Amino acid sequence: MGSAIDPEAHPAITAGRRNEIGRLTEVLGRLKTGRPQVVEIQGEPGIGKTRLLEELARMAADRGMESVSGRAGEYERDVPFGIVAEALDRLAGAGGDAETRAVVAALSPDPAAGAATGADRYRLYRTVRRMAVRFARPPGLVVLLDDLHWADGASLELLEHVLLDMPRIPLLVALAYRGHRVPPGLPAALAGTRADVTRLAPGPLGAADVAELLPGVSARRRRLLLAASGGNPLHLEALARVDERTVAAPDRTGQDAMPCRLRALLRTELRSLDPMRRLVAQAAAIAGDSAEPDLVTSIADAPEDEVSRALDDLVALGVVRTAGSRVRFRHPLVRAAAYRSAGPAWRIGGHRRAEEYLRARGGPLPLRAHHLSRSAPAGDDDVISTLVEAATAALDTAPAHAAEWTRTALRLLPDRAERRVEVLLLLARALGLTGRLAESRDVLHEVLATPGPRRAVAVRLRAVVDRLLGRLDEARALLEAESPDDPFERCRIVVELAATAVLRGDLAGCAAHARTAVGLGLELGDRGQVAAGTTLLGLAALHGAEITTARGHATDALRLVDGLSDAEMRDHLHVLPPLAWLELHLERYADSARHLNRGLAVARANGHTHVLPYLLIVDSALHARTGRLGQSRQRAEDARETSALIGSPETAAMADAVELRSALWQRGPEAAAELAGVRAKSLWWAQETDVFVATVHLFADRPGDAAEHIAPHVGDDPKDVVGLHAVRWCGSLAVAKARLGAPEEALDLAEHAQVLADAADLPFQRGSAHLTRSRVLAECGRHAAAVDAADAAVRRFTEARAPLYRAMAHEAAAVSLSAAGDPQRAHTEFGLARNGYAACDAGWLLTRVRDSESRLGALPPLSGRPDAVRTVDALSAREWEVARLVADGLTNREIAARLFLSAKTVETHLARMFTKLGVKSRVGVARRLSGSA
Repeated sequence: MGSAIDPEAHPAITAGRRNEIGRLTEVLGRLKTGRPQVVEIQGEPGIGKTRLLEELARMAADRGMESVSGRAGEYERDVPFGIVAEALDRLAGAGGDAETRAVVAALSPDPAAGAATGADRYRLYRTVRRMAVRFARPPGLVVLLDDLHWADGASLELLEHVLLDMPRIPLLVALAYRGHRVPPGLPAALAGTRADVTRLAPGPLGAADVAELLPGVSARRRRLLLAASGGNPLHLEALARVDERTVAAPDRTGQDAMPCRLRALLRTELRSLDPMRRLVAQAAAIAGDSAEPDLVTSIADAPEDEVSRALDDLVALGVVRTAGSRVRFRHPLVRAAAYRSAGPAWRIGGHRRAEEYLRARGGPLPLRAHHLSRSAPAGDDDVISTLVEAATAALDTAPAHAAEWTRTALRLLPDRAERRVEVLLLLARALGLTGRLAESRDVLHEVLATPGPRRAVAVRLRAVVDRLLGRLDEARALLEAESPDDPFERCRIVVELAATAVLRGDLAGCAAHARTAVGLGLELGDRGQVAAGTTLLGLAALHGAEITTARGHATDALRLVDGLSDAEMRDHLHVLPPLAWLELHLERYADSARHLNRGLAVARANGHTHVLPYLLIVDSALHARTGRLGQSRQRAEDARETSALIGSPETAAMADAVELRSALWQRGPEAAAELAGVRAKSLWWAQETDVFVATVHLFADRPGDAAEHIAPHVGDDPKDVVGLHAVRWCGSLAVAKARLGAPEEALDLAEHAQVLADAADLPFQRGSAHLTRSRVLAECGRHAAAVDAADAAVRRFTEARAPLYRAMAHEAAAVSLSAAGDPQRAHTEFGLARNGYAACDAGWLLTRVRDSESRLGALPPLSGRPDAVRTVDALSAREWEVARLVADGLTNREIAARLFLSAKTVETHLARMFTKLGVKSRVGVARRLSGSA
C-alpha cells in the first residue's frame, strides 16, 4: 500500500522510506479493527529507526490514537524497568488514575519505592497488562520503545511477558534496536505472540533518495556524499554540512572535521567496548580498509587468541564485518573514529609494526608506503627510497597517495640532498594530476630555479598548469624558450605549443606545431603523441572552416586513439577532449560520446582530476547539441565544481560558456546573461561565449545591443569574417539588422551566411543559415519565403540530429504561417515546436512558444503577398502584435509590459512600422489596421 503514504510527510522521512511508511500505514489500518500489532525495526546506527518511530507517532496522532514512548540509555542498563517506566509514566501523565500511578511507582528505580521481585513481579506484569487493556480504547494505543538493545533485563522480561500474552485490543507496540544487538528473549517472544508482527529493516539510501533530500546540491557532490555516507541518513545529513575534503575522504579526516552529532554517535559506539575490543578495533583501523587478522594481531601486539575473540565480538556487535578471510569496518566513518580514538604515539607505533609485518612477508609496496609515511624517522635512506618507489608506481593510478608519500620523502630528505629535484618533480606531477594546480606551480617554480637535466619536464608540466590557470602567454614563452635534446621531451613540448596556440586563436601556429609533433611522434613510434598532433591539426582545420581537412584528421585521430589501451590512455588523456569536440562539430556524435565516456572513466579511475573539467565541458556541449538540456546543465555544473576543486578559473569560465545555451533555452535571457559575465582568457573560449551572447540579445529582443556586440568581432565588412563561427556572426547580425529596419543589408548577410554554410557542408551549419534566412524574411514581411526557409531548416536540423533547433525551425514556420493567414498549418507547426521543446526540457522556449501561439492565433488573416508595400501585409509578426496594441490605445510602456519587451524596443518597432505603413503617427497605424486609410 505504498500509495497510502501521507503526502505531508517530510522529505527527510519519506526519502528512501516510502515502502516502510506504507507498511506502517497498513499496520495502523489493521489496528482500527481491534487486532493487536507489533512493529519490529532493526538496523545500523543512524539508518533512520528513530525517525520511523517518530513518523509512526505522528501518523497515529493524525488518526486520533494515543501514543507513549520510552527510550533506553547506554548508561541506564542497570536501572530496572527504565524504558517501561518512562513509557508508563507518560501514560499516567496523560490521564492515569490511582492504580496507574501505583504501577508507575512500583516500577520506579528509586530504592525507597522498592522494585518488584519474585511473585510480586509477575503480579505487576499482569497489572501492566490490565492497564494496557484499559488505555487501549478505540481507535487505539501506540507504545514506542526505542534503542531496545540498551534496555535493562527487567524491562525486557516485562516486554516479553506482554508480547506472549498480548490482549486482543487495538494496541500497537513498536520496537527499535540495532540489528547486530538483538535483545535477549525478543525473538522467542515475537515468535509466540498472537499479534500481527511487521518487521522493518530500513536499508541505505540510493542516488534518487539523496537527490530528493538534497535538491539544491550538485549531482557530483551528491555522488560524493552518497559514497562517503554509505547511504546512511544520519551520516549523509552530517556530511552534507562539511567541506569537500572531508566528504571525499572521510576515513582520512580528523574527527574535529566531523559534525558534533556524528562524532558523538561514533565515539559512543566505541566507548561502550571493553579495553581489549577497543584495542583490536584501533589495530584494525590502522591495518586498512580490509585487514587480515594476522596483521591486526601484529599491530595490536597482543596474544593471538585474545585478538581472535575480540574480532569475533566486534563482528557480533556490528562494528566490523567479515569479507572472506578479512575483516572490514561497517563504515569508513566508524574506522576513522576508531583510528582517532587511539593516542598519536600508539598510532605511530602501530603503523611501524604494520610496515615491519608487511616487509617481512613481501607485502604490497603501496601498503608499506602508507604505513611508512605515518611512522618513518628522518634520514633513513631505505625508507625514502621505498616511498619514492611507491609514489612513482602509484603516480598514474593513485596520484593523491603518490603526493602524500612524496611529501613524506621530502620531509625526511636532507635539504641539500642530490635527489631533492627528482622528488620535487615527482611531487609536482602528482599534485598536477590531482588538480592541485597552485601547489604544483609553486613546486615547479622551485625545480626551474635549479639547473639540470630534468628542466624540460618541469617546463612542460608548468605550461600545462599555466594553461589550466589561463596564463597562455606565460606558457607559450616558457615553451618556446625550451629546446631539449631528448626527442621524446621535444615532441611533448611541441604538442603543448600546438595546444596553447589553438587556445590563443593562432590556428596557423597550431597547425605548424601539430605537424611537427606528428612527424616527431612517427619517428619515435609514439602513437599517443601522433594522435595528439593529428587531433590538433583537425581542430585547427575545423576552426578555420576547412571541414574536409578536419574530417580526414578526425578519422586518423580516431583510429590512433582507439588503438591505445587504457594503460596507454592514462598518459594521453589530454587528447580526448579536443578529439570529442572535433567529432561533435563534425556531427559524429556517437564517436564523441564514446571518447568522452572513456576519458571520464579512465580519469576517475586513476585520479586524473585535472582532465575532468575539459571532458565535462565537451560532454555538456554534446548534450546541448543533441537536445538534452538537463544533462547539459548538470555536466556544466560538474565541470564548474571540478574547476573550483582544482583551482582553475579558466575551465570554470569555459563551463559557463557552454552552459549559456541550456541556460537561455531553459531559463531565459536574464539567466543566460549572468553566465556571460566572466569570459575565459583563451581567445577560443572567449569567442564561444561572445558568439552566443549575440543570440541572447536577439532572444531578449534587443537587436541594437546585438548589433553593437557583434560589430567589434566582424570589423568593417562582415563578409570578410572566416572560420567556424562566421555563419553564426553573419546570421545574428542579419537578424539584428532586419529588426532594426535595414532589410536589404539583412537579406544580403543572410544570403552570405547561407553561402558559407553550404561551403562547409555540415547539416547543422546549413540548418542555422536557413533558420536565419527564415527569420530575416519574416521581419521583412515575406512570409511565404520565410516558411520555405524554415522548412529547409527543419530538414537540415533533422539530418544533424539537433531536435531543439528543429523545434525552433517549426516555431519560425508557425509564426510566418500565422502572419500569412494560414492558421491551420500554423497550429500544426506550433504543436511540433511545443513537443520538441518539451522533449528537450527547454522550459523558457516552451512558455515563449505557447504565448506566441496564443497571441498570434487571434490575429486577422493576411493576404500573404511577399512584396506588400505601405500595407499591413508588410509587417512582421512582432510588428503586428505591437500594431494591434497601439490600435487598442496602449502606451509604449504598457505595450512593453504586455509583450515582455523594453520600452526602447517598442519604440524601434514603431519607427519601422511608420516606414512600412507610410504613416507618421500612432493614429495612422490604427487607421491602417482598421482599413480606413
